[in-house]
Amino acid sequence: MTAAAPVHPTASPPPETGTMKREFTLWSAFSLAFVFVLPIVAMYGIFGLGLATVGPAFWWGWVVTLLGQLTVAIALGVLASRWPLAGGVYQWSRRLVGPRYGWFAGWAYTWALLIALSSVSYSGAVFVALLFGLDATSPPVLVGLAVALLVVTTGVNVAGRRVVKLVATACIAAEIVGSLGVAVYLLVFGREQDPSFLAEGLQAAPGTPLMMTPFVFLVAIAGWSFLGFESASSIAEEVKNPKHAVPRAIVFSLLGVGTVILFTSFAIILAIPDLPEILAASEGDPVIAILAHHFPPVVVDAILAMFVIAFLASLVGIQAAVSRLVWANARENELPAAAWLKRLRGEGGLPTNAILLTGAVSVVALLVLQNPYANTLLVAFTTVGFYAAFSFPVLGLAIARFRGTWQPGERLFMGRFGTAMSWVALFWLALEITNVLWPRESADLWLINAAPLIASAAVAVAGAVVYRLSPVGRGLVESSIALDARTSAAPVIEKEGN
Repeated sequence: MTAAAPVHPTASPPPETGTMKREFTLWSAFSLAFVFVLPIVAMYGIFGLGLATVGPAFWWGWVVTLLGQLTVAIALGVLASRWPLAGGVYQWSRRLVGPRYGWFAGWAYTWALLIALSSVSYSGAVFVALLFGLDATSPPVLVGLAVALLVVTTGVNVAGRRVVKLVATACIAAEIVGSLGVAVYLLVFGREQDPSFLAEGLQAAPGTPLMMTPFVFLVAIAGWSFLGFESASSIAEEVKNPKHAVPRAIVFSLLGVGTVILFTSFAIILAIPDLPEILAASEGDPVIAILAHHFPPVVVDAILAMFVIAFLASLVGIQAAVSRLVWANARENELPAAAWLKRLRGEGGLPTNAILLTGAVSVVALLVLQNPYANTLLVAFTTVGFYAAFSFPVLGLAIARFRGTWQPGERLFMGRFGTAMSWVALFWLALEITNVLWPRESADLWLINAAPLIASAAVAVAGAVVYRLSPVGRGLVESSIALDARTSAAPVIEKEGN
């Protein structure tokens, strides 16, 4: 691969060079990761699914999953403190094991993010439909609204970083009112159940296999809620003091989201007046039926509007992350049309082409998955995709330590404890991937049951084919040592920002 032309540290590079401006701070990285995992999205996106399939006890799935994902966040924070580069999962895997391993990590992570765009837009479409009085149970209606959300999201990302930061800030404000405000009100004035209600649905019938028990299943469902905290690393090359800021943004965003989810969902579950009645009157989502029981219609509409804002902001964060990942892969000439995808446009140097491509691919995924099980499939695809992507750098760290090549030469995030936690994270990821892929549906729904495994295999096979045609597969890439030397010498362009 041809080395990049030298750039004077004080010069402003032309729009099509491979350096983006550092206009984000720790708060910006935190807020972007926070809106990616946004509590409103993370909780309400699967609240109805968990309540209908398990019962109130599905709340405990969030507790277990948050603890497991915290070990992953710490492990990724360690890697981000050593290599604060755009496309984190891909970049870390590449430097830990090698270009081939990194290429497949980037491939898995890219598809996880793209499917997440489709999944979150579909979940958000339910609330848009309810807000405007449309049929929230009709797949064609929901797909049309989801496509509209993706179009708006793409426009926001193309508009620039200032607009992205503005949307993220507005979303956090909506989160405070829409989640915390509602939760406090319901706990004080709308409580209908005792805390023991959260155990309902937890007991399994005698003789039920372990993997079929409600507790194990609810942990699989909850896996969808704590994804995307690593997205702070995707904008690392646009963040000031990234070795300090990015790891903290990764961990703090997960803890912030987890705290809000546990508190808000606890309040809403205890506000359920009658579970069968709520499920029967849900019209697409039981949360709205619960809120309608406690609030007048005008307040419910205001809450729905805040939900829609929250989903839109989450989509903005997801697309910002995946577009940077695509750009990072293209910068190394590892994707088809790399010259077009790695082009930066405008004064701020935005990966506009990568943004447009990610929006288009997510729209196509929505159009393909038009069926009554679309939400269940998208949740499963997203969950297993992210967990597989997380496994690449965490496993890569274990491989590097085994080989003796993990010698950072500097104190990294959380020191020895952070590195040791990667072993726990690897064990957790293996368990959760197995859990999500485990067949549970009835025999007559065998295709839906096997869909996550089939999709994972399809992505892997497609990746093997594309890899053979890529520069990595043909051996036309730099070694990890050369990569470290080049990226560490890259100029840093600072600019004031929030």
